[in-house]
Amino acid sequence: MFETIYHFIEYFVQDFTKIMIVMMELVGLLIIIYSSIITLTRFVKLKYNQTSTDIRIRLGRGISFALMFYLAAEILRLILIREYKDLFIVGAIIVLHVIVTVLIAWEVSHSIHVMKEERELDHDCFD
Repeated sequence: MFETIYHFIEYFVQDFTKIMIVMMELVGLLIIIYSSIITLTRFVKLKYNQTSTDIRIRLGRGISFALMFYLAAEILRLILIREYKDLFIVGAIIVLHVIVTVLIAWEVSHSIHVMKEERELDHDCFD
């Protein structure tokens, strides 16, 4: 009897985890699509004449936010691991996600700094 309950709970947790992984990845995908569409729309409004640091910052933030959902999905995937080989693969994916997230965060902060410098230069030129 207890073994039957144990197997039921085990399969329930596995199935629920798989559903949550798919949901997290879907949310990440939707965020990337939304951020890309907004960025492309704003870029088209500039008529391809100039690029805006603000546009890059918004896209970078959207991608960074989406990567957090993908990272959460990879962490949930750890629940389903049965072999060490799978653990190394998921571990490597998590490390790559963290590296990409850090690089995007650095790019966004650098772009914000550049945008502040541009505003200061514009302000100084018109004074």
